Amino acid sequence: MRKVFSFLFVVFCLALSAAPAFAFGEIMYSDRPLNLRDARSPRAEWVGSLYAGQKVRVAHEKDGWVAIYEPDATDPSESKAAGFSNAKFLKPTRDRYEPKPWGELAVSSTKLNIRSKPSVRGTKVLTLQAGERVIIDFPEDDWIVVFPSNATIRSRLNGIGYASAKYLEPVTDETAAAPEPEPAPAPAAPVIRQSVEQPPAPTPAATEESQAIQRVVLTNEVNVHQSRTTTSPMVQTLRPGDVVQLGLLRNGWYAVFKTSDMIRSESSSMGYSLQSAMEKSSREAGLAVAPAAPVEPAKAAAVAKPAVPAKPEPATETAEPLMTAEALKAEALKTERPEPTPRKIESEPNLTPVSEPARQQTLVIDRSAFKDVKRPDPTPDKTAHGYRYKFLEKSETREYGQVWITLKVFLSTTKLPDRTALRDFASSLWKDHRRVTKNVLVEVYLPGMNMDDLAWGVVKFDYDGMTELWTRRATLFGTKFI
Repeated sequence: MRKVFSFLFVVFCLALSAAPAFAFGEIMYSDRPLNLRDARSPRAEWVGSLYAGQKVRVAHEKDGWVAIYEPDATDPSESKAAGFSNAKFLKPTRDRYEPKPWGELAVSSTKLNIRSKPSVRGTKVLTLQAGERVIIDFPEDDWIVVFPSNATIRSRLNGIGYASAKYLEPVTDETAAAPEPEPAPAPAAPVIRQSVEQPPAPTPAATEESQAIQRVVLTNEVNVHQSRTTTSPMVQTLRPGDVVQLGLLRNGWYAVFKTSDMIRSESSSMGYSLQSAMEKSSREAGLAVAPAAPVEPAKAAAVAKPAVPAKPEPATETAEPLMTAEALKAEALKTERPEPTPRKIESEPNLTPVSEPARQQTLVIDRSAFKDVKRPDPTPDKTAHGYRYKFLEKSETREYGQVWITLKVFLSTTKLPDRTALRDFASSLWKDHRRVTKNVLVEVYLPGMNMDDLAWGVVKFDYDGMTELWTRRATLFGTKFI
């Protein structure tokens, strides 16, 4: 009997010693929306959040704070924690359950390096294979935090690292059925009216598909985002009847341009819209327009000749691209079309889409009229984090059911703030203006900028903390910072 007891005792001891290799800590549930920080202090940097009732694994309690891990985590080291939280808000049973979606499921369009910081100088921590799926969140300029596809905790510390957002496509019904990115360029060719015969190389395939511009008229509302991902901020919403130009197709996203734009580059676009949304909510408005690039007369004539016999009434067809925006809107809304506005150009019987840009390239603008018309910078009257600033505008709007408090701010500085300084400054304004159930948007303008144009720095907050931060370098052209 004593031998049997000794044997069972040894087995029990072995089981206890082996258990930490498979599980550690304990499973807990947050009893409210809860902030995660990078250290055991309420003053430590915010890195993420938990929703009410979220299931997590906790360990290493110290000074009333615990390390937070994924529920299925097996590595107990604190370096693998998703953040730290106050232990008093974590319960062994779930009383509230209010899940809050976060991130976006995306697929890598090519072999992609994941780095330790949002820069090409960051250390490579992992390489994604083409077609590999991940969750993306926390966009910063052209970079984004990458998470494993099974991640449940929204925290910067829980991510794998940073990757360039332009090589990550949102997972749609099409990509879910066929995750390989190589065949994606094929269906896009009929839309932009250009045949692309290129091998399925990861990066060039996207750029070669963008060598044509198409003018369309909207039949339904379409959102325009700041970058080629649905997690990026929305720039504006196009309405039925709006006329725009589409081009630079890449990763399933079109760059959107105004109809008057002749320079069609990334920096001159209004923003980006999903290809699938555009094709469902728009129709062609005139002929496809070639890119604004020098065209030799001989080649232009060669392109124009096949188009003449294709239509029995060439005069009617050539007049169509010269319609005004109002006429196109009226046609889209199926109302009576107004008379086309006369344009001061010579009639050309063989007018083609490439000939119009050629004439407009010869236009000379007298810039002397714009001298000494720049308005002076506002006078700052407040101070925060060592910066003098002035509120230009405070407003409150509702977008998709969410209320946003927008703070438009002029920041007086002689040195371009780095990301940490911008975050700290914006956070001080957020703390003064945050409200329950409301988000805060801080738009920062610098000396020399046009205060009626886009902001240089944009920082977004929910009630728990910062959710997005990015800057627009292009807005600094003409200022002393560039």
